[in-house]
Amino acid sequence: MTDARILVVGCGFPQLGLLRFCRAEDLHVIGLDLNPEAVGRSECDDFVTASTTDVKAIAAAVSELGATGLTTCGSDHAVLPTARAAEKASKPFYLPSETIAAALHKDDMRARFAQAGAPSPAHRIIRDTAQARVFAIGHGLPVVVKPARGWGQRGVRVVREMTELVAAVEQSLDAAQCVMDDPRCVLERFVEGREFSVDAYTLGGETEVLAVTERIITEYPEPPGITFAEVHPPQVPEAERTRIVEAALAGLAALGVDRGPSYTQVRSGPEGAFIVETALRLGGGLDPDVTFLASGVSLYRKIVGVALGSDEWERCSVEAPGHAGATGRFIIGKPGLVRAVRNLDEARQMPGIVGAEVYVRPGGQVFPLTDGSKRAGHVLAVGDSREAAERHAFAAMDRIEIETVEVS
Repeated sequence: MTDARILVVGCGFPQLGLLRFCRAEDLHVIGLDLNPEAVGRSECDDFVTASTTDVKAIAAAVSELGATGLTTCGSDHAVLPTARAAEKASKPFYLPSETIAAALHKDDMRARFAQAGAPSPAHRIIRDTAQARVFAIGHGLPVVVKPARGWGQRGVRVVREMTELVAAVEQSLDAAQCVMDDPRCVLERFVEGREFSVDAYTLGGETEVLAVTERIITEYPEPPGITFAEVHPPQVPEAERTRIVEAALAGLAALGVDRGPSYTQVRSGPEGAFIVETALRLGGGLDPDVTFLASGVSLYRKIVGVALGSDEWERCSVEAPGHAGATGRFIIGKPGLVRAVRNLDEARQMPGIVGAEVYVRPGGQVFPLTDGSKRAGHVLAVGDSREAAERHAFAAMDRIEIETVEVS
């Protein structure tokens, strides 16, 4: 990889692990983000101030800065523009942009799941509250409403009472309108149970599942599905784990995936295992980091291998021992202006801690947890069991202090 120059689209916390991997491998790192204060900027040799959705700007950065290749991770917001920019710049990407688009567009994804018989909840595409009422009455509550296009849990709501339906649909349509000329939502039956992540890599049509983790998420009545933590192992019976994996694989087959990373959210309960959604990228909830701690396989190496044309890197296998317990857990700060961040370095030295980060700085702001971008930091921890890893993580989180004052 001598003289390789990698452009990483996005320098926020979802890309921080990728940026640090590239830095550790002595690659020349070019970062691109609209926020010049992005948390990952310090990991970059060069930096381009541009939107992660601006295909022309991304392709121009490849040309002007002589990038050998480009990639991204952790964000639906960035993955499709990155794929399109790679096509524009004649650089490799793991999947064609049209395949990635099918997974980003929740209405298209649900249609493909239904056509292929992949296990996903009953749903309907709606454009107004009247259509929502018909579905809710016919299928019963609770239901989930989500924009047909969107990311980061914006506009996603669980409705358990009919009195909540109209406001939830209106909020979801408002979120969809930001990215759609014809705003519409997906309304689907809510699956009771626990939620899991299936992190995998597909090559030559063969998919290797590297980790199944339990997602600890926000629940009703909060904005649902925002990740608090990914935890390994999932602690489910082997038969249930098999159903979870089979659901994820069925979703990939329905989307026609023959190469690249995938991150599938699956809810599993008394009725079985059902796909919440499939993302054709690395997960943004610390999934690749926890996958590495659990399996010893670097998903970062695989996607960078694609970008730089390294078959050896893309086919990489175990390069570190797996841990019996591992977790990535987010820090949720108290909303307000940040006055001080304390004890971060001490937390990094605590038993079982392999990483800790705070995304906000003094003078910055912690916002209420309305979507995934509002999280304030994270810790990564390992142990000789799931319980031990979680104990280490909680101890480090208790040590870290983010002092805020209320915004007047």
